Amino acid sequence: MNIPAPKVSRCLQHARMIFNDPLFIRKKHGLEPNEFTRQLYPIVKELVQCSESLYQLNQSNTKAATNIVIYISELLIQHLSQQLSSAISDAQLAISYELRNDSEDILDDIANGLIDLAVLSESNPLLLQADTRLEVVPLKTLQHLYLLCGLNHPIMQQQISLANIASYPYLSAFSQIDKRSPDPFELYCRQQKWCCHLAPTDHSQSSLGFYDLFRYLSDDKTVSLLPFNKVYEQSHLLPGLHVCCLSAIDTERLYQDQSYPRLYLISAKGQPNLHISWMKQEITSLINQSVH
Repeated sequence: MNIPAPKVSRCLQHARMIFNDPLFIRKKHGLEPNEFTRQLYPIVKELVQCSESLYQLNQSNTKAATNIVIYISELLIQHLSQQLSSAISDAQLAISYELRNDSEDILDDIANGLIDLAVLSESNPLLLQADTRLEVVPLKTLQHLYLLCGLNHPIMQQQISLANIASYPYLSAFSQIDKRSPDPFELYCRQQKWCCHLAPTDHSQSSLGFYDLFRYLSDDKTVSLLPFNKVYEQSHLLPGLHVCCLSAIDTERLYQDQSYPRLYLISAKGQPNLHISWMKQEITSLINQSVH
């Protein structure tokens, strides 16, 4: 964020005075949030999101702004809200937007106009192409897999391989469109006739957020595989978790008999809105820059 260290130290000291709490625990590799800070984080996150919404409202001109509802996983791309707000401001457009990451039936919500644009990851392109109500634009193919587990997980003392990963409870977080279909690792285990033990999740959530990963993986029993580079590049924001890139050989082996997941930009057919067309171009550009 290009903030000098002395300023960070001053802000941290000020925050400790406000909350009358040390906030962080000093470890060999740096600072880790204590329990109070872990509880504080979701509250602060909501405040920041509200402030961004206020900024968008303040920046809109006297014309009625076009409000665009965008569905995108929290696991997918870094700093999307800030980047979109900056691009809208630079282009001086009367656009406001709302980011969502929850939907009971995402394709129906798009077709019925409840969601204007969606960025989805999917391994089965036929599932999208079969829906004649939708306009489907292929974006990036996700060719990496990242292993996530607790810092003290026993797999850290073993060779990291698909077979060893399969011997632990597995958190499925690929966010497939068809919630009944297995994610690629589950399907690979079936092909190998391995037993994949799925970790229990909160079924009230249709998809997992970035910070939900800590809740499910900090038990030092559960592992997960994800194709999103954000979980690797921002793993420092998940204290207590280890994130590493799976070897190219294991990744190719897993996808040998199935398609790599790919990102798609989805919208309803017949949308004449110029602001939505502009937003499509902007999101496509951000995905191409930030996702690999």
